[in-house]
Amino acid sequence: MAVLEKIRSRAGTIVVVVIGLALVSFVLQDLLTSGRGIFSSNDVGEINGNTISGEEFANKLDAAEAKYKRNQNQSSVDDNVRQQLLNEIWNEYLDNYLFNPELENAGVAVPEDELFDMVQGENVDPQVQQIPLFQDSITKQFDRNKVIKFLKTQLTEENDPDGKYRESWGDFEKSLMKARRKSKYNNLIKKGIYITTAAAKRDFAEKNKNVAYRVLAKRFDTVPDSTVKVTDEDYQKYYEEHKHEYEQQDESRKMEYIVFQVNPSPEDRDELMKTMGNLKEQFQTAVNDTLFVNANSANPFREESVKRGSLGIQIDSMVFAGTPGNVYGPISDGSEVKLVKLLGFKASSDSVKARHILISTQSGIAVDQAMAKADSLKKVIQGGGDFAALATLISDDPGSKVKGGDLGYFSEGMMVPEFNDACFNGKVGDLVVVKTQFGAHLINIQEKTKPSNKARIVSLTKLVEASAKTNETVFAQANEFAVSSETNEAFQKNAKEKNLFIVKAPTVRPTDRNINDLNNSRELVNWAFNEETNLNDVSKVMEFDGKYVVAALTGKRDKGIPALEQIKEDMEANVKREKKADQFVKEMQPSGAASIDALAARLKLAAEPQAMVTFGSYSVPNYGYEPKLIGTITAAKASKLSEPVRGNTGVYVYVVETITEAPAPPADLKEYKKSLASNLQGRVDNGVYSSMLKKGKVDDKRYRFF
Repeated sequence: MAVLEKIRSRAGTIVVVVIGLALVSFVLQDLLTSGRGIFSSNDVGEINGNTISGEEFANKLDAAEAKYKRNQNQSSVDDNVRQQLLNEIWNEYLDNYLFNPELENAGVAVPEDELFDMVQGENVDPQVQQIPLFQDSITKQFDRNKVIKFLKTQLTEENDPDGKYRESWGDFEKSLMKARRKSKYNNLIKKGIYITTAAAKRDFAEKNKNVAYRVLAKRFDTVPDSTVKVTDEDYQKYYEEHKHEYEQQDESRKMEYIVFQVNPSPEDRDELMKTMGNLKEQFQTAVNDTLFVNANSANPFREESVKRGSLGIQIDSMVFAGTPGNVYGPISDGSEVKLVKLLGFKASSDSVKARHILISTQSGIAVDQAMAKADSLKKVIQGGGDFAALATLISDDPGSKVKGGDLGYFSEGMMVPEFNDACFNGKVGDLVVVKTQFGAHLINIQEKTKPSNKARIVSLTKLVEASAKTNETVFAQANEFAVSSETNEAFQKNAKEKNLFIVKAPTVRPTDRNINDLNNSRELVNWAFNEETNLNDVSKVMEFDGKYVVAALTGKRDKGIPALEQIKEDMEANVKREKKADQFVKEMQPSGAASIDALAARLKLAAEPQAMVTFGSYSVPNYGYEPKLIGTITAAKASKLSEPVRGNTGVYVYVVETITEAPAPPADLKEYKKSLASNLQGRVDNGVYSSMLKKGKVDDKRYRFF
């Protein structure tokens, strides 16, 4: 809420805030020092009949954050890491109260000798194999000897006096055992899946029996929804027949909101132009351009070589006709205002062709180690080594390694500064080692285009930003809207009158941290799920990334099967579709029709030409996903006009013209049965997890506090 604080920073407000903070800190100090706090009388969830204490959960989170900061040598924990820790703690409770009892009842365990085998034996777990520390530095292949050496040296008390590494390795082994136990349990279920010969033969016949048919359809979209009247009885009937389709694991909320975007005003841009005008003379007389730019610019110092025509019509001609040392501008360039200082002129290529080998530092290797490795590779290549072969084997750049490190031609400014400067300032044939944000690069400059005259410049830029006054104006607009929109009805009315665009958020989950493109909008999620927030309430003004937001709560859905009133609006289109289907079924009764063409003539519709379908077909030509129609066609007898069939797109009447029975199945159905079983086994992991959560009656209420 940085901007809100800024625009409210007046003397009276400061006094109120200071007094308020003093009172709050006094109350919090009493709560915290007495061992209670906001969690002492609340729980954060329930698993399998076990209540999760809020205070206990908060203490675990504090301990996890402290451990993370200690291990990573950091002073704070960002929101993403905190969310990860929250999930890890919750999953630990799920294991203790839900999964572990089930695994124990099934007799699933991971003994010590199995753990040994997973870490350093003959069957090392893939997670261990993927740790860079245990891989060969050149081939990247897993080396078990490196694991053994690590365990014997790094985890000794001498090399790990504070026990940090031993604690981390212990946690890692626990996670390996936990994953292995679940995998073994799921494998027990997978091994229990068996496809009988009769089932395999039936499946083969269904998928290979071809049915030729003709169909007559009356589409639902031929009748506008606006002409269909539905009653409460219609809604109730549809709800009773389809309510299971709306079942959900978590409760959810439906919101609509308006974003008041804070954009710089023309006055803000004019003020910045004046500021840059004042900086112009100082920039021209600056003794050290690097220090001056870094102190005053939005972007760090960088010298560029630009060709004629690339600076824009406002300044290009002045620079190329200018005198080295002069500063030109200020000029407005989109979201920036810039000053350009001419350093001189030089002949330089427009583009360079190069290849490289990247030793990435993203996986944890130290920068000095990466640079040393790049230097070693340089010596190997200078001694006759094949650059392309080494790049394919070693480079950490997946895009270029498959091409022997080849980057092709690129123009100046396309690469990060250090890489760019090494290529454009070097000579063809050079082997250059350079450090960038990605790691260490060994670069081979292969070709350069013909040099042309370029201006050497350095730019000082500032972003055009909204001023405090502009922020205050936009906040006032948002606040006025919120105050005058106490209910959703007023929210909708005021938005229409002011021509404000309403954004819909139809399904907001309690664990969501972002709503649509509103990043870090957890405050809005918490408001929507707050027990004191009622349906059709309107929020106060909230700020997310410089945007002011006012929201209306337009819907609530309970966990499980929601009540009719909670999903009535979402059901409306389907209820009207059923109403149309009722009417179409009456109209399309085939009684008295000698053929499908005769029925089509009576209904003034066109019967489709012959098409083919099998029981395994996913869709019907021209009509899309229609499982009911496919099922009835493939089960029907030939030459008989069907009764009307309700589908997703319309109501259908069909006639089967020919049936081509499936050929005899293979004599040996072993592989076919294996394939069918494999398809079912692929659903086990997710199915077991979902079933256990449902069986365990998991109620996750963390969103109320975090």
